Amino acid sequence: MTSTPPDKTQQDSANTLVTKLSEAGRTRTELEPYLIMLSGHHQGKQYKLDKPQISLGRGADADICVPDPKISRQHCAFIRYPGYIVIADLNSTNGTFVNGKRIQKQRIDLLDRVRVGDLYLKIDYKRFIEARSEEELYQAANIDALTGILNRNAFMMRAQQELAFCKRADARMTIVMCDADHFKQKNDTYGHLAGDQILRELANILGAEMREEDLVARYGGEEFIMLLRESSVAASVAWAERIRLTVMNHSFRFQNRYIPTTISIGICSRPIDPFLTLEAIIQAADDALYLAKKNGRNRVEVAGD
Repeated sequence: MTSTPPDKTQQDSANTLVTKLSEAGRTRTELEPYLIMLSGHHQGKQYKLDKPQISLGRGADADICVPDPKISRQHCAFIRYPGYIVIADLNSTNGTFVNGKRIQKQRIDLLDRVRVGDLYLKIDYKRFIEARSEEELYQAANIDALTGILNRNAFMMRAQQELAFCKRADARMTIVMCDADHFKQKNDTYGHLAGDQILRELANILGAEMREEDLVARYGGEEFIMLLRESSVAASVAWAERIRLTVMNHSFRFQNRYIPTTISIGICSRPIDPFLTLEAIIQAADDALYLAKKNGRNRVEVAGD
């Protein structure tokens, strides 16, 4: 599996994040255009259209990168004019739609709905303070405050969307669960602040290994959960082994004290049928994680068919 730069799964390009949008020379009461995600992995996230042209696509070189296989690498562009926005299709394979009609280039009004792949979008105009407040609400609802990755509720919502996609596409879903071995003992020995630092570093290691279309979240306590799209059992095991070794060889430190840390990993990979539930896949992965713990920790186990 191809890895991506650290934090790429859960963070977007710095020049499009609302939290990076304070601009010198502009008042905070000025209305500015924002692109709002109405569906998909980043539902509710907003991007300021702060350049003359901003591209959207699944490629890493797109200004707004969206992990949808139906979206071309450079799918469409949003072009900023004084007082309005124009969307232009960039010769995409599956097309760009405004209010259900395929377009090549068209002005977008406030009530218009844009569709690219399975993703729905809209344009809105906001003041900086309003956008910042909404971004803070988005972060609170979706992001784990300690690690900076998705929280459990946000993961479950996105995973349900992915399950629906897998059922439509007759695709495979893989759920991976892991947690830090002997974590309570580390908290007791080194203190809870050291434990928090271990969790943050684990989140960074996991995030660095995720593709754009995958998900990683803090499931609770020291436990993390990941969703891999279209990953075979063999590829998932190889990926998990690479992470296990990376963690084992990583130098976890707090206040100049080295804290040796390992993780145990459980995997469930299934072709999705109409009757399979997300809860069943997660339970199977959790059972595999329990087996990894039972069999000695610092190992990978795979749920049976």
